Amino acid sequence: MIIYLVILLFSFGSVNAFFTPAASSERLSTSLAVSPRDDGNMNNPMHRREMIQKTLTFGALLTASPAIARSTKSRTTGYDVQHTESEWSQMLSPQQNFILRQGGTESPYSSILEGEDRTGLFVCAGCGTALFNSKEKFHSGTGWPSFAAPIMSKSNPGVSNVEMEDVSTFQFQLAGAEVRCHTCGGHLGDVFADGFLFPGTPAFATGKRYCIDGGSLIFVPNDQKGGDLEFVRGDLPPSKATKPVFQG
Repeated sequence: MIIYLVILLFSFGSVNAFFTPAASSERLSTSLAVSPRDDGNMNNPMHRREMIQKTLTFGALLTASPAIARSTKSRTTGYDVQHTESEWSQMLSPQQNFILRQGGTESPYSSILEGEDRTGLFVCAGCGTALFNSKEKFHSGTGWPSFAAPIMSKSNPGVSNVEMEDVSTFQFQLAGAEVRCHTCGGHLGDVFADGFLFPGTPAFATGKRYCIDGGSLIFVPNDQKGGDLEFVRGDLPPSKATKPVFQG
């Protein structure tokens, strides 16, 4: 554990930077990924953990740990819902396709779902699988929708609807792991073992922070009124004053 802290302190430059609230707002132990100053859009698809890999090169040399790399596992093979890349590109918006199928990362605070506080379910924008319950959502200050835990499968309660990349304990503690929709393999974001940094939130109890790209999600609020079913697409920007209503 001590070597983990030493590496983290090297990453942030000083002990003071590590323990200040300002550092937390910059994604702290995992916030090095895409900072609010970065572009992070489709013209600059720097992945959160790729930035961490560059930042922690010195730490990796110290510990002789393998370099942190993005998962090379297929996003199609082995998943229940499968489509060709051409089909996905027609089914999804450019931003949804960029995130779910290409593993891209949206800019912080660019999704309307970061500020969504109503009760309801967050489902996969690719296949509709229920991924997160609103009761597990909290504001991490990172700019991405954050959750403490995913929804478990109804057919198999021991399996999560959110698949976590198979990485070593060391890599997970240090730099997190990619998470995908368990049904269609769509990239959702990353999960980090820094829930302890958020007291008063559900993440403090689970010890985990699921840092999710809002564009990979669709929010279905519980308080449905009238005959139309409301869906809030996460690829919409927060500047949209009126949330779209779709026929259900």
